[in-house]
Amino acid sequence: MTGRSQEAAKPSRAPAVTRRAVLDAATRLVEQQGVAGLSMRKLAAELGVAVTSIYWHVGNREALLDELVQEMVHGLETLPAHGSTPTARVLSLAVELRRVLRDHPHLIGLVNERGLTQAMFLPSQRALIAEISAAGLRGARAAEAVRALQYHVIGFILVERHTDRSPEQRPSAEELWQAEPAPDAALAGALATPVDADRLFAVATGALVRSLLADQAPPENQ
Repeated sequence: MTGRSQEAAKPSRAPAVTRRAVLDAATRLVEQQGVAGLSMRKLAAELGVAVTSIYWHVGNREALLDELVQEMVHGLETLPAHGSTPTARVLSLAVELRRVLRDHPHLIGLVNERGLTQAMFLPSQRALIAEISAAGLRGARAAEAVRALQYHVIGFILVERHTDRSPEQRPSAEELWQAEPAPDAALAGALATPVDADRLFAVATGALVRSLLADQAPPENQ
């Protein structure tokens, strides 16, 4: 056998696992199975490596969970703002915040368990403050606007999750509204259809943002 054929006969070596690959695989496992579903053995099997390789890159399971928490915290530092008007830019931040929180429910829960929820939301608060300040709000009014938007986003997500986890509704909304006397048939028909959560979020959040940014002066009786 020639040297070239001997070289071709050698089994190909699997690429060494990287720390980034370990963190990405751990994130996938947590999002698919929850924090309880993350074990070092499952992670090693997912990556096709020995368990010792996982420990070498990220330490033990608790250290790995801490890394995932920090990833989640840092992941909110780069929320983009888009649009040519203050309302559009603030709305785009709210949309992005909802998307990130919806995409990582188990990691959000893990962050909360570690007592780092406030740290996680700080970057999004800074981004909102920058846009709200540019629109003319300052001081306590700006702080109130930031908090109102965060509460709105989080509350919307909680309703969505509750709806997603609820059993099939009987009677359904369609059945209820078909039986409900209503002078506005178009209204009853719309309420009988499934909710378009993305559209509803955009409509509700847009109205809230416009109201907050228009209120640049304190009420007379305050």
